[in-house]
Amino acid sequence: MYKVSFTGYRPQKLPFFSEDDPMCVDLKQRISRQIEKLADSGAGEFFTGMAMGVDMWCAEAVLALKSSRPEIKLTAVLPCRGQESKWSAAEQRRYREILSRCDKVLCLSESYTKDCMLARNRTLVDLCDLLVAVYDGKPGGTKHTVDYAEKRGRKTVVIPPM
Repeated sequence: MYKVSFTGYRPQKLPFFSEDDPMCVDLKQRISRQIEKLADSGAGEFFTGMAMGVDMWCAEAVLALKSSRPEIKLTAVLPCRGQESKWSAAEQRRYREILSRCDKVLCLSESYTKDCMLARNRTLVDLCDLLVAVYDGKPGGTKHTVDYAEKRGRKTVVIPPM
């Protein structure tokens, strides 16, 4: 059994404006298929950083798969308590619903610090054997996470956002 972590873009960095957009629907389907393929090949534990966008979509895909494969585990790795506090009420409800269904929640800091997001991303890589990245080379946190995974010798599966 091996471990998988996720990284990817926030909604504002993606080329669509809503989850109803056909490009987003397609991306979420590709994420789900990849997660199922990994589970078929022995992935048993998944880690999400619980940021809006890709992190939460991956978590939702794992939770959907858990309905038929209850042995699969999902752990949320939170950068700090209250990371969702400035999100919309709907996104906060979604966040809390996902957290309530996780097998474990690991919170790295009681409050926000300037490097808590970086610490979360590095922890995700350190915990996994394989990183799934929704990524197209743009600079930012996802690129840093992919680069760190390469430095740490982790295999990375890239899912293009479009």
